[in-house]
Amino acid sequence: MLKQTQSQKQLQKLIPQIIQKQNLLAIPTIALEQMVKQELELNPFLEESDELVEEQNLEDESPVASDAEKEEAGDEVLEKTSKEDEEFDTDDYLESDYEGYKASEDTSGKEKINYENMWSSKVTMKDNLLSQLHLTDLAEKEMVIGEEIIWSIDDEGYFRDNPEEIAADLIKQKTDEGFESVSFTAEEVLNVLKVIQTFEPVGIASRNLSECLISQLQDLELDEGLKKKCIDILTNHFEEFRLKNYEKLMKEYNISIETVNRIFEIISKLNPKPGYILDSSDNIYIYPDILVYKENEEYKVELNDRSVPSLKLNEMYSDLMKTSDKKTKDFIKTNFERAKWFLDSLRSRKETLMKVMYAILFRQKEFFDLKGKNLRPMLEKEVAEDISMDISTVSRTVRGKYVQSDFGIFELKHFFSYHLKTDQGDDISTKEVKNKIADMIAGEAANSPLTDDELTAELNKAGFKIARRTVAKYRESLKIPVARLRRKL
Repeated sequence: MLKQTQSQKQLQKLIPQIIQKQNLLAIPTIALEQMVKQELELNPFLEESDELVEEQNLEDESPVASDAEKEEAGDEVLEKTSKEDEEFDTDDYLESDYEGYKASEDTSGKEKINYENMWSSKVTMKDNLLSQLHLTDLAEKEMVIGEEIIWSIDDEGYFRDNPEEIAADLIKQKTDEGFESVSFTAEEVLNVLKVIQTFEPVGIASRNLSECLISQLQDLELDEGLKKKCIDILTNHFEEFRLKNYEKLMKEYNISIETVNRIFEIISKLNPKPGYILDSSDNIYIYPDILVYKENEEYKVELNDRSVPSLKLNEMYSDLMKTSDKKTKDFIKTNFERAKWFLDSLRSRKETLMKVMYAILFRQKEFFDLKGKNLRPMLEKEVAEDISMDISTVSRTVRGKYVQSDFGIFELKHFFSYHLKTDQGDDISTKEVKNKIADMIAGEAANSPLTDDELTAELNKAGFKIARRTVAKYRESLKIPVARLRRKL
């Protein structure tokens, strides 16, 4: 039965210009370059400009013919987009082939582009191991076992599964592999595992840390006596080694301080996570988005966007509006508006980045004057108030962006931190406290490292009001082990 009902509900709608500005603001410069090039290919109303900065009045300029010209051609005047037309539903945005506006053409068959992740595909650890596996002379059945083992290796490069479970899994899926009448045993899995453990890098597919380190030791060119002691310690006294119980190892093997130090030095240089070596090719080099430099005793801020093509509006299509074909008119209108939005979004991105960086520079001037020292506590909220923008805009601006100075490259988020109080009542950045802890540990006695309680006492003497638990948390965030693991003879 049909019936009418009336209801009220709140909906949040974003116009396409805002969405596009947010997207451009969030991405780093290296991704912006790809996005601009993509838009150049898609939109005929955009073209590269020879000038670095193209100043155009986007509101006044238009390739659309005047009303008089249209009347002469017998065309109707193109109505301006009403406010209702500019309303933009987030559902429409998600379905669009382009992030930031709703295109009128059919985009169902087009691939959506993620501009925030425009890196090339990488060769993973498992891809590398599979390539090495297929270069061996193993039988087809052993190849199947080897592939199953490789897919079971974790990100750190270890094989932690039970061989019996691998064999059981292979038996369950053997129909799909074409081995219906063949059985798989744990012994066969172990035999293939030994082959994979000979692959590069050394130590891959080990079942525990001790086995991984021993594999690497066997591959080193060392004095045989010293190598044998190292392997024996990892095999029979791994816990004493892990806890750095120097005295017990010296007594057990009747060796000197120099020898035990040499053993620890050799083993500490081995790689405990061989899987990360194969994935290191995925390193993303930092590309600074902003440059800060000093000129005539004043700091200057410059966007590092020289690799990004400069754009301007292309007016060569304006004559097409004289046509009476509605489809052509719609195409011209859509793409011209799209080009204006894009150029306006680029300009807005530049202005926002400059405002945020100048606000950071104003609040962190001492940090730049002292070449990276005395970082002041600062919140995103404070910068947002300085430039009269929303805190979400500041957060989006600093995310994934880097600034280059004459003393190093820093992520913009590096300048934001909470604060602690000193005895004098001054605020100090938590990052400065971490630097202080790192300096204290760097200067500690090797045979008697500072405990968290001692670090806390020293910081309190220096005027920092801080608890032992907070010191431990900061030390862990710096990836510094506890005192007993830092001890050396």
